[in-house]
Amino acid sequence: MKRNAVAVAVGALFVAPAAQAQIMFGNETIGTVQFYGKLYPQYLWGTSKGATQPGESVSTLVSLTGTVPAGAPITDAGARSAIDSQNSYLGFRGERALGSTGLKAIWQVEQSIGIDGSGGTFSNRNSFVGLRSNFGTVKLGNMDTIYKEYGDTFQMFGISSGNFVSASNVLSQIGIGSDSSASFHLRKANSLQLESTQYRGFTAGFQYSPDETKGDVGRNFNANLYSYGVKWEGGPFYVSLQQEVHNDFFGGSKNLPVGSLKNDTTAGAHSKDTGTRLSAEYRFGGHRLVGDIAQLEYKESGQAAGTRFESYKHTTWNIGWETRWGGPWRTAVQYTSGGEGTCALTGGVACSTTGLKGAMINFGVAYALDRQTFLYAIAGKLSNDKSAAYDNWQPGSPQRGADITQAALGISYTF
Repeated sequence: MKRNAVAVAVGALFVAPAAQAQIMFGNETIGTVQFYGKLYPQYLWGTSKGATQPGESVSTLVSLTGTVPAGAPITDAGARSAIDSQNSYLGFRGERALGSTGLKAIWQVEQSIGIDGSGGTFSNRNSFVGLRSNFGTVKLGNMDTIYKEYGDTFQMFGISSGNFVSASNVLSQIGIGSDSSASFHLRKANSLQLESTQYRGFTAGFQYSPDETKGDVGRNFNANLYSYGVKWEGGPFYVSLQQEVHNDFFGGSKNLPVGSLKNDTTAGAHSKDTGTRLSAEYRFGGHRLVGDIAQLEYKESGQAAGTRFESYKHTTWNIGWETRWGGPWRTAVQYTSGGEGTCALTGGVACSTTGLKGAMINFGVAYALDRQTFLYAIAGKLSNDKSAAYDNWQPGSPQRGADITQAALGISYTF
């Protein structure tokens, strides 16, 4: 029996069609295993200019004195050239029918690979084990949140993950600093995810990630995450509405450069950060039109005495257009904007958001060599107003208020 099972497994090996581009072993009886991945290294050039200088009018959240930073003139970061692998990845996934129960066991292990020599960590991307039935799917592991998965569908040429052309660099960020605690574009470890099957075009999803250190001696926080949403797809249309709540992440405080405003180390303080986003896509001919609008709100309570951060809320949005021209060529353009928003400090102290606007525009062209391989050229500019610190600069964080210009040539291969 064992010998026959091995023979069946070996005999079932096949290469899937190029449209699927996964290598699969096995069959429905013994279970299947897929080997898949995407590699998209690129040569990149970038520069940063226009840092905010002392004495310029800025937001209260950046400086209580109206100067940021104080002291000598600020020097811009130097130009950068690099060969980066972006979020190139390698993965394994499979499923197996569980007798006549109607259930399938499913699993996936996926990881970034640094083909430029930067290295990676096993299972650091979407990795899970779960069950699937006619009613839906339950998964346990490390996964993109529902908020991230259902929204921001543009993903230029499929190479925007980890890249400077990702709309999430503005669409899902606070814009005051670059600490990831404020991001709503997350892959969250220690997660439980539930998703319904599609019914009349509708699919609903829910995700929860508990704080596994809650209850530790001396820890007063409960840093958990809830993410949920609903999406509908019919013909050329796609629409989704999703929300995500971060409790005790302190996305506001951890991004403030003014230490006296922070609450994240205050005993008894708590935070609730909420992102709400509406996303839509329309496909016609060889074209895709994509749009998102989001409201990001960061609220904190239980502050110590004195003037402290209480809340910040702003609206972000983007629109993108991608076209296939009937041959090997594709083009894309996307514009993303982050608004100044509004803020509040404790005790009714006036709070200004002057200069917290940001905007990013990206362009791209791709040339297909076959169904799985293409060459691409991308370019973009991220513009920060005087107080803003939106950041798509991979090696570090440029100075506040600096504009970032980048361009890259790359190759993408999917298997």
